Amino acid sequence: MEKCQCDSPGFCDYFQKEMAESPPNWQWCQNATKEEREKHWEDNQKKLARARAGPWNPEDINDRFITTASMIEDCKKYLLPKLAKLNIKGVIGVPRSGLLPASICALWLNVPIYAAGEQGQIYPLSNSSEFGGLRMKHFKEKSGHIVVIDDTISTGRSMDSFVSSIHSTESILKCGLYVRPEKIEDIDVHGMAAQHPYLLEWCFFNTSWMNTSLLDFDGIFSPDVPIDVCEDEDKYIEYITNVEPFYHRLPEMFQCRGIVTARLNKYREVTKEWLAKYGVEYDELHMYPTEKEAIRDLNHIAESAAFKSEIYSRSPAKIFVESNQSEAILINRKTKKAVVCPDAERLYK
Repeated sequence: MEKCQCDSPGFCDYFQKEMAESPPNWQWCQNATKEEREKHWEDNQKKLARARAGPWNPEDINDRFITTASMIEDCKKYLLPKLAKLNIKGVIGVPRSGLLPASICALWLNVPIYAAGEQGQIYPLSNSSEFGGLRMKHFKEKSGHIVVIDDTISTGRSMDSFVSSIHSTESILKCGLYVRPEKIEDIDVHGMAAQHPYLLEWCFFNTSWMNTSLLDFDGIFSPDVPIDVCEDEDKYIEYITNVEPFYHRLPEMFQCRGIVTARLNKYREVTKEWLAKYGVEYDELHMYPTEKEAIRDLNHIAESAAFKSEIYSRSPAKIFVESNQSEAILINRKTKKAVVCPDAERLYK
């Protein structure tokens, strides 16, 4: 803490937060006493603990951008305890996203994963044994329920259609991880009540939402550029030319409404080449004016947010996807429009 003398705003590893324009900010931190900084650290630890525990009511996932990692934790915390108390023979996932929670629950419950054939017959998936995988090699089939699991149940049509296609004498239970409150009574097991709006990481980037979304670049399509790389232009160009993408965030089925980035416009060609290399299609590419680089660097978060907000305000886009939580909050405040921050798992609206 004695060496806490940052020369510019940014993310503070000590406080684990952005030290930017809102106090206590980086200038405050330089002039604060040791006692003041220790108190701020203690207060921030309490906030971080609350954030890690989850700021959302378990019975309300409103305003969440649910990541795949959080989905796994929600399965463990809210769905698995209910399924474990049932006499379960196996599970089936509703194709396609229902296969995620179904596979997880099957592993933890140590039961087979079943599939439905074209004629509606159900059978255990095969691999090294008829029940699928080495763990099931010596598994003996038992009586019990087959649980049909989907990740979400909104209208219930997908679940009903899938269950009605199954022709079996087995006892079938309907199960959803995230279920609209008014549909809970229509199924047998639910994990969490889920009132819209919420978005799901595992399908968001390959849905029609892309047609009406503006997306940040660094931190969304690829990792943020390390600070030491930013300070050397040759290294910077090499990095943004060759950096691997976040493959799970590459839109492959739909074209983005636009990309809005605080990267300088002088790197437009290398940015376009990277996007083309990974098949990212978009209507517009907005980049920060090169001649305003010094202004941007005085307060990167505030200037970047202002630049993105101006474009988003004029755009018919309905969602802005921003990598930095501080910028996401500012963009939402300035535009009064929805902003998604995937790493913070938040949907600001």
